Amino acid sequence: MTATPPESARADAKGDFSLILLLAAVTAIGPFTLHLLAPALPQISARFDVPAAWAQPMLSLSLVAMAIANLAWGPLSDRYGRRPVLLCGLALGAAGSALAALAPELWVALLGRLLQAAGGSAGMVLARAVAQDIYGSQRSAAVIGQITAVMVAAPMIAPTLSGLVVEEIGWRGIFWIAAGLCALLVVWTRAGLAETAPAGGASARIGAMLQGFREIGANSAFWRYAGYAACSLAGFYYFVGTTPYVMRDAFGEGPATYGFYFIMLSATYMLTNFLCGPITARLGAERTLIWGAVISFIGPLVSAGLLVMGFHQPIVLFLPGILQSFGAGLAVPNAMAGAVASSPERAGAASGLLGASQFLLAAATTQLGGFLDHSNAFIIPGVMCLMLIAGFVCLFGLGRRV
Repeated sequence: MTATPPESARADAKGDFSLILLLAAVTAIGPFTLHLLAPALPQISARFDVPAAWAQPMLSLSLVAMAIANLAWGPLSDRYGRRPVLLCGLALGAAGSALAALAPELWVALLGRLLQAAGGSAGMVLARAVAQDIYGSQRSAAVIGQITAVMVAAPMIAPTLSGLVVEEIGWRGIFWIAAGLCALLVVWTRAGLAETAPAGGASARIGAMLQGFREIGANSAFWRYAGYAACSLAGFYYFVGTTPYVMRDAFGEGPATYGFYFIMLSATYMLTNFLCGPITARLGAERTLIWGAVISFIGPLVSAGLLVMGFHQPIVLFLPGILQSFGAGLAVPNAMAGAVASSPERAGAASGLLGASQFLLAAATTQLGGFLDHSNAFIIPGVMCLMLIAGFVCLFGLGRRV
């Protein structure tokens, strides 16, 4: 029998827009700081006089830190509660951001970025767990879609803001912005989030945590959804981490131009996430997921085709990306909801393992981008196509629908 959250938490949260806005904000801080960083990477590598591949770990290793932290935040929240664990994560994100802003050497900036990433990832894990606690498997996909739609507003402006900040006051300014936002979220969470975890939570002992992960990992339905979500996210973060270099080397454009074009993709993703709930209610979670996955794959295919035909402008990367963003906005919320719903009694651990798998794969593809030839724009849609093909293998080759 699945445990239920306290009645007060469920009643207070039902239809509560302020809760969804808070969950969106704490979910957004991790992606927001990541998108702030990406346009600054060329300047960071120049400031410390290192090749791009040496600065790239600030992005790729931070994804590893997020993956490892995801494995801890989820089970800890199952045991100690969503609220106190989230507050600890946000405080860690603020401290790491300040350390990176003050860093005299690249390794200190990297350490600060790793702490920032680990702390910021707590919101991504726990918002999904809170949604499962309160709304259950039937409504959580729509709620996750709403959370994602609101949170995308922050990453949508992050590259543009970062490009302007980097060009005007330098890369350290983006870390001071992140530190201030994390501190504000600590205050907001203390005031606005009630505890939602089921009473009598799971043990936080290492052995019990590992056993919980083994049980979730043996569930092929979990990997069907988590595998697709991981491949989709890895392709997206590869785009985020590699495109600023391609914009510079292949098209001769700076970070502000990258930020301007990126708004189109983020706006599409935000709109589609608002539509995800109604569309899922009409078509069903499974059909919405599959149609979204198909539409998402068309985007990089079109981009690759245009490059082969000889079109060589930045819009060739970004305009077809609108299709990819539209499809991902339908598919990914349903994939994440399906993964968490596969183990509702361990929603925190399932959400953590989902996040870890996403960020580990994203770390590998992001670091790969640091070693490729950035003067060849084809590396963007080419790798994204490969990642989405792997996602289809998971979607159609593993498990069954929850």
